[in-house]
Amino acid sequence: MTALRLYDAVTLQHFGTIGRLDVLEARCRYLDPPHWTQAVADEINNAANTGQPGCREILAAKWLSAPLAPQVADLRRIVLIQIGLNDGRRPPVAHAGEAEGIYFAEKSGGRFVTDDNGAYDFAERRLGPGHVLDTVDVLREAVMYGEMDDGEAVNIVNLIRNSGRSIRRVHPDTLLRGYFR
Repeated sequence: MTALRLYDAVTLQHFGTIGRLDVLEARCRYLDPPHWTQAVADEINNAANTGQPGCREILAAKWLSAPLAPQVADLRRIVLIQIGLNDGRRPPVAHAGEAEGIYFAEKSGGRFVTDDNGAYDFAERRLGPGHVLDTVDVLREAVMYGEMDDGEAVNIVNLIRNSGRSIRRVHPDTLLRGYFR
């Protein structure tokens, strides 16, 4: 299996909600698909069925390709990751998308992209530094590769926040252009 970049539902929804899935598509242009897992696709589908903004657009995004589905041999390790992610505040079946994403990123030597604070911290301990990204990291990459300038990155974060969504708590409330360089 080649190294993959696997997106969690929360990050996909950030960009879908504000109509900027093109940013994620550009970041995946040179990477092997798939860029999500079956549990994440199911979570997005359930959110689309409740009318959450941007979810239908995520489901229609061709660049995501077919979701990566676990095989029976994968399930034990995925469930163990899911148990490790459980913060005691959510039902035991929660974190299925994060668990699959972390598992397949680990298996492929790839990267996992999430804005879920707990999942990010857990994944970074498990996968190591540089193998876990969040929205700000994706935007920093886009700035570095000349796909946008740092002012547009600030605007995207502001749009995400103004839509009622939250980026990871490690980032300041006010982001300036230089934060993305």
